[in-house]
Amino acid sequence: MRRVIATFLILSTLGLAAIAGPADEVPAPFRPFEHMIGGWKGSAVPASNPRKGWAESHGWAWKFEKGKPVGLSVTFEGGKTLTKAAIGYDASAQKYQLTGTDPQGKSVPYLGSFSNDGKTLTFDRVDATPEGKERIVIRPNSNKIRYTFQLDRQEPGAPQYKSVVTIGLTKEGESFAAGSGGADLPKCIMTGGAAGMSVSYQGKSYPICCTGCRDEFNDNPAKYAKIADLAAASAPAKGKGEAKPAAKGKDDGSFDGLFDETKEKTPRSMPATKTKGAEPAKSAEAPSTDSKTAKPKNDAETKAARDLQMGQSFEKDGKNTIALTRYKKLIKDYPDTEAAKTAAARVKALEAK
Repeated sequence: MRRVIATFLILSTLGLAAIAGPADEVPAPFRPFEHMIGGWKGSAVPASNPRKGWAESHGWAWKFEKGKPVGLSVTFEGGKTLTKAAIGYDASAQKYQLTGTDPQGKSVPYLGSFSNDGKTLTFDRVDATPEGKERIVIRPNSNKIRYTFQLDRQEPGAPQYKSVVTIGLTKEGESFAAGSGGADLPKCIMTGGAAGMSVSYQGKSYPICCTGCRDEFNDNPAKYAKIADLAAASAPAKGKGEAKPAAKGKDDGSFDGLFDETKEKTPRSMPATKTKGAEPAKSAEAPSTDSKTAKPKNDAETKAARDLQMGQSFEKDGKNTIALTRYKKLIKDYPDTEAAKTAAARVKALEAK
């Protein structure tokens, strides 16, 4: 009888975990947006008169349907281009859909996609305007705590697009000099992303990443609280097999290769100077059994696995050029990892097509 009860409890736990596994909740087309979730503050600079800019805040959040994130919502406080927008994805056309609302309350439709190198997201306005063609260009920076939102316009008869307004924004609670601190934050119980907010239920607090997750949690708090409690109970204790978060001020590498990053080159070691009576210096290449030497390898495995997952997501969406770039960078940066072996096999398969 005890075995039956134990088996029932295990199956019940697995069933509940399958209802909302955070790591699998976000659809592949929206994973490149995960670092955008949250609040951003910045300044808008109009091209016509750079001295007459204004403050602007953006808020990115998940949109849910039937308990799962299916898109994004964006609010623009102080915006003179858009006041809000919803972003979806058309799998058949492999295009992102942005439906905005301008300050006059008019719906403004755009269609867009990432550039081949995965660095820039461009939305072209679908309907015609008297002023000409319009497009929105979104460029995240390398450490994902700043991004540029730019409106460009091609006037009738003009040979190319020109900037109308550029908005530079920084994520709330982050310092540009300090680097990304997302790895230091608790994980959202809804999506697994970095959580900067929290909700409460029956005296307990649960971390979430955005207002969309907050609203979804409040619609069914008992369900999500139970799933979060089960996940917390099955998680490894701190210090036992749990990967340490990246140090504050350092990028965790989750998006290496997706955007440009400037990495410090390892300086060449200076030859040791012999001192009378001093012991000879140990070779820098000598193997060490210190437990600290295992950490770089573990970090490399983790980063390589994340890069592999991102490459597979792009490949699944048919964006093979971006996937190849991702795989090749992974192989170059983390050649001795299991993920690199898998990436090499995918490169061979894609190049054979």
